Amino acid sequence: MSGFSIRNPYFIIVVSLMAAIIGLTSLVRMPVDLFPDINIPEVVVATFYTGMPPEQIETDITGRFERFFTLGAGIDHMESDRCPASA
Repeated sequence: MSGFSIRNPYFIIVVSLMAAIIGLTSLVRMPVDLFPDINIPEVVVATFYTGMPPEQIETDITGRFERFFTLGAGIDHMESDRCPASA
């Protein structure tokens, strides 16, 4: 196989160019509906700070995030839940 490629370099170049042209043509003609819009329905943000009590994380960090996120458009629902401290 390698001997054939070395003896016929122009044939290999032409076959490679044909494959590239067919690939580019297929890519251009590909219907757009194969790439649908992706709507991410949910975003989860977890805040951790080692050594800080959960109440302080909620007031200092999570509260600021919530105020910032309310500026975003299209938010249907937002909630924060304090996870219990691990024992």
